[in-house]
Amino acid sequence: METEKKVITNPGGEYSVVLIPNDMIESLKEKFGNDVLWIYDEESQELTLIKKPQSYTDALSGLGAEMWKQGEGGTEFIRREREQWDD
Repeated sequence: METEKKVITNPGGEYSVVLIPNDMIESLKEKFGNDVLWIYDEESQELTLIKKPQSYTDALSGLGAEMWKQGEGGTEFIRREREQWDD
């Protein structure tokens, strides 16, 4: 797959546009379907593509369950986290 990477930057330099080749888009559609979430991490400057879940509730169900089972439990964890918040 030989493609040319093109990057276009606006005059103010506030953002960049990366053109993704059509064959790559078609490959992503085959893998994920048409419902894809594009998530950009500012800190790492990485773009992540994930398949959009049919149900966010089902996808997030049980998230953090390990935290509630650890040593002091989730309530203590939340208390410590809140103590670190700025007023």
